[in-house]
Amino acid sequence: MRKKYREIFHEFRPYRMEFILGPAAKLFEAILELILPILMGKIVDTGFSSESRGFIVRTACLMFGMAAMGLLAAVVCQYCAARACSGVGARLRDRLLTKVNSLTVAQQERCGVSFLNVAMTSDVNQVCTGVSMFIRLVFRAPFITLGGIVAAILLDAPMSVVIAVGSTLFLITLLSIIRVTFLRYKIVQQKLDDISRVVNERLSGIRVVRAFSREKHHQDLTDEASEVYAQETISVARYSALLRPVTILIMNSAVVFVLWVGGYRIDGGIITAGMLLTFINYIFSIFDELNKLGNLVVIFSRSFVSAERIEGVLELVPERREPETGAEAEDHDDKAIVKWKNVSFSYLTGKEDSDEYYALKDVSFELRKGEKLGIIGTTGSGKSTIIALLLRLYEIDKGHIYVDGRSIASLDDRTLREKMAPVFQTTALFEGTIRENLNLGRNEPLPEEELKARCEVAQAWDFICEKGGPDARVEPKGRNFSGGQRQRLSIARALCTDSEILLLDDATAALDKDTSAKFSAALAEHAKKHQRTIVEISSKINEIADSDWIIVLDNGAVVGQGKHDALLKECEAYSRIAASQEMGGVE
Repeated sequence: MRKKYREIFHEFRPYRMEFILGPAAKLFEAILELILPILMGKIVDTGFSSESRGFIVRTACLMFGMAAMGLLAAVVCQYCAARACSGVGARLRDRLLTKVNSLTVAQQERCGVSFLNVAMTSDVNQVCTGVSMFIRLVFRAPFITLGGIVAAILLDAPMSVVIAVGSTLFLITLLSIIRVTFLRYKIVQQKLDDISRVVNERLSGIRVVRAFSREKHHQDLTDEASEVYAQETISVARYSALLRPVTILIMNSAVVFVLWVGGYRIDGGIITAGMLLTFINYIFSIFDELNKLGNLVVIFSRSFVSAERIEGVLELVPERREPETGAEAEDHDDKAIVKWKNVSFSYLTGKEDSDEYYALKDVSFELRKGEKLGIIGTTGSGKSTIIALLLRLYEIDKGHIYVDGRSIASLDDRTLREKMAPVFQTTALFEGTIRENLNLGRNEPLPEEELKARCEVAQAWDFICEKGGPDARVEPKGRNFSGGQRQRLSIARALCTDSEILLLDDATAALDKDTSAKFSAALAEHAKKHQRTIVEISSKINEIADSDWIIVLDNGAVVGQGKHDALLKECEAYSRIAASQEMGGVE
């Protein structure tokens, strides 16, 4: 088991003391609990029979003292359990988040957002519950059960047969329940993944759902997923719920039998009333702890299912290409800041040998420092994929990509991405202030004047001032800004970095024509002043017409390269796009 769950057990190491001290305190409490029934029997047999008030008071005081020590031991154990539980949970969540961030986008997509979300929340909580129960009960319950059985045998061996029979019946019931529930808990967690997926999908697309009046349809999907989850949970709960009533039935039957037989044995002088009282107390203790053991097994069943899911994520190895060496590791063209050589890429794993599945096919180009590369093409032609591959969000299947003369496969992600500042189609703003969002890509905040200058390039400074300045509040996902304002803040955030390369993926899609034109002019001046290289993807030719080099994509392949005027004459696809946008000079 240790090998199977080695990644999770690794997070237990800082809490070795809690895993030792907590159970030790609980064992001490259990020893005191086993002694108390004996003292109670002594009071009945010795104190009451001889009417010795002093003996009764002394024994009672001793019992109170032992109870107080037991309470103190229980507090120590609870503290250790709480500390280990919260600590292991925090470390597991940190490990999971770090692991997820290290995975490629393709791996994250295969796992699914809902699965990863449940793994970092519900599954970690289940493991934490298992840790807490381990420290509090895993040694105490078996010790009291076995200790009670031994003590009962020493008191009256013949009557102890009832405990053996009752325990056997209990264990048969427990094993039957475990056999059914362990597999069903896996299904329950999978159904929880489904609920998370459906709810996330609905919330992220709430505007579209409302716009097309599909609330009822999506509510039905949510209700269906919730109903399936509820049915599976209730089904498991029904089996688990049998444990307590079966335990009570067996325990009370045993007590009735002991009282019946014990009465005759007291009359025969074989045992005393105090011994019978002690024996009955042990029966209650034994079956109470057996019931706890049963619940413990149910909790551990869920914890092990969750641990397997967490372990599966932690064992994932980021899918990275082997670092290139020798001639392939470097490109000796010291003028090209970005260079692609025969790059092909497919989103479908295992389909790399078939050209029809490639999102990009045999793409080659180079870009020098300070130049602007424009990329245009029809929808689905692979434009955004170029940005994703430059940032190494996915691994290419064929070819080589060089940045600053080095293959990106030989660079670590942090070094590579510090060279680039992307603006994606979908804007992402984070809760906090405007200033915090703008400085997201920096180690040190940008000075106020420089911040203002770069926001002015993005045509964002005016509305930032209207909102209250750079320290104005940004709500989660930037919901207190319009679509155009969010896009301009995303552009400003990229400009506020010191990255050499700006990656603009349809960055002006939400801007009006006038604002877009002002931004293009300001960006050209900014790039010239700061020697920044630009890769701009756009569906509008007028946005990229001033580019030093333009690539035209169609179905993942490059169908034209060159400057604007030359492409208008020589590239049919480019001319067709220009004609559809009523660009001048197209015959």
